[in-house]
Amino acid sequence: MVAQALGEAGFKVVTALDTAAGLRSLHDTHPDMVIMDQEVPPLDSASVCAQIYRMCHIPIIVLVGGEGGRATVKLLDVGADVCLTKPLSLRLLLARVRSLFRRYQTNSGYSFPPGIELDAEKRQVNLGDNTIELNPTEFRLFSCLALNGDRLVPYGELAIGVWGRQQVSPSSIKFYAYSLRKKLGNNGHRPFQLLNGRGIGFRFIVNHES
Repeated sequence: MVAQALGEAGFKVVTALDTAAGLRSLHDTHPDMVIMDQEVPPLDSASVCAQIYRMCHIPIIVLVGGEGGRATVKLLDVGADVCLTKPLSLRLLLARVRSLFRRYQTNSGYSFPPGIELDAEKRQVNLGDNTIELNPTEFRLFSCLALNGDRLVPYGELAIGVWGRQQVSPSSIKFYAYSLRKKLGNNGHRPFQLLNGRGIGFRFIVNHES
């Protein structure tokens, strides 16, 4: 219902069946806004809001149960811009969407390290004058690591962001991380490192020129 209303209003809409798939889709498409339901599994909606807020500067709307209360306060505290109660008024939703786009229109939603640009539509990484084609998994992995800055991203978080599910073995994640490192390093331009925090996850480190 929400997707149909947004589409009829002229917005391009990408949908996901659950919160884990939603985070995967975020790294796949780099949307300009996220609209999510508070009660969709498998991830806690507050933790999803906090994760999106930490990685990028895009508006977040959460649809909450009619009682609101503490859950609404927590969602707003961790990064949601607006909480709309159900049953939902589609007219109010569309008004909120347009209002948030006006508020955010002068801001860049995704901030990557200097000299690095990602093109979600073409699944390309631009490193200075070099353009590297990535497969979908490599692109989502690079996006997830780069948006987290120099933070050590745990394997479980990478699994959700890249594959949209929690049960992915560390060996599979390592395989794609090393493949990504090799592909991006073959161009003679290494503005970053992908460091493996043994037994924990991976970290994206920018190599600053002296």
